[in-house]
Amino acid sequence: MSDPLFSWMRGRGATGRHKGWMNRILEENPVPAIWVTNATDCFDPAFLRRFLLPVAFVQPPRSVRRQMVESHFGECAVPPSLLDELADDAVLAPAQLGSARRLWELLPEAPPEETIRAGVTALRTLLHGSPSPRRRRADTGFDAVFLNLAGGVSPGAIVRALSQHGHGSLCFYGPPGTGKTAFAEILAEALDRERVGRQASDLLSPFVGETEQNLARLFLECDPSQSVLLLDEVDSFLTDRRQAQRSWERTQVNELLQQMERYPGIFIAATNLMSGIDAAALRRFDFKLHFRALTPAQRLALFAREALGAATAPVPADLIYALEGLQGLTPGRSRASARCSVSG
Repeated sequence: MSDPLFSWMRGRGATGRHKGWMNRILEENPVPAIWVTNATDCFDPAFLRRFLLPVAFVQPPRSVRRQMVESHFGECAVPPSLLDELADDAVLAPAQLGSARRLWELLPEAPPEETIRAGVTALRTLLHGSPSPRRRRADTGFDAVFLNLAGGVSPGAIVRALSQHGHGSLCFYGPPGTGKTAFAEILAEALDRERVGRQASDLLSPFVGETEQNLARLFLECDPSQSVLLLDEVDSFLTDRRQAQRSWERTQVNELLQQMERYPGIFIAATNLMSGIDAAALRRFDFKLHFRALTPAQRLALFAREALGAATAPVPADLIYALEGLQGLTPGRSRASARCSVSG
């Protein structure tokens, strides 16, 4: 379908005669036709009603993306680590992979990994503004035994409940570095699903109404049967509506609450700031998990692991005394504490 036809369907300057002509094409055309578009939110509803079978193409799960990458670069003599890295990047489309493959074919004498990586990086920067996806780098290896969940909640019990029901909404809250994001990754692995993570900065927009559209698109494009959806810094969207001063502050909360209610998969909201979140939002979470700083025993074991090589290694008495005073120590800060203690 040509650009002028798209413009008419979107109602941009289309006259009544043009719209009637398009309606007749959709209703009376005896030849099977496939209409393709990147967006339908600005189409006239009169046109949308006339399509026989609308089909939405959503982001494929990682297992499918891995097969796509393999089909493009499996013959290029590149290491499996590069294929895994490309499959982990959810925004890469088959067309971008195909362009990188053609670049490699044009430069057969160049190292294939460098050529493919350069092509993908250049296209990703052009289309998405960054050469690679943002990833949080953990200072310490995560271990569920160093989680300190209020109420004695067992991580294994949460996994069993989600595995049994297949859906649920969870709120992770607590100080930075207590393992909220890492535990979401563990949940996804235990459930054999992909963790799809977004931060507030990925969705917030300075234009009125666009943040709500980004939130709706996030839930729409996420496969609820194959993924665990994590929205970090959720306090940016769920502020108490009674304190709102502008209409869009309320509509953002309303949009996220509606998406949460309709979403049939597993949704995790994470925040460092629990105070000020809308009360109606809190009622919609099946689990509210408070992640706290390490207990004294956990502090000792984690320090021994990071500084002395094993969680059961004996810790000198003076360091034990020092660790007792670090009541706010979290797993995310433990390596820095270990380095300081050892160097001191």
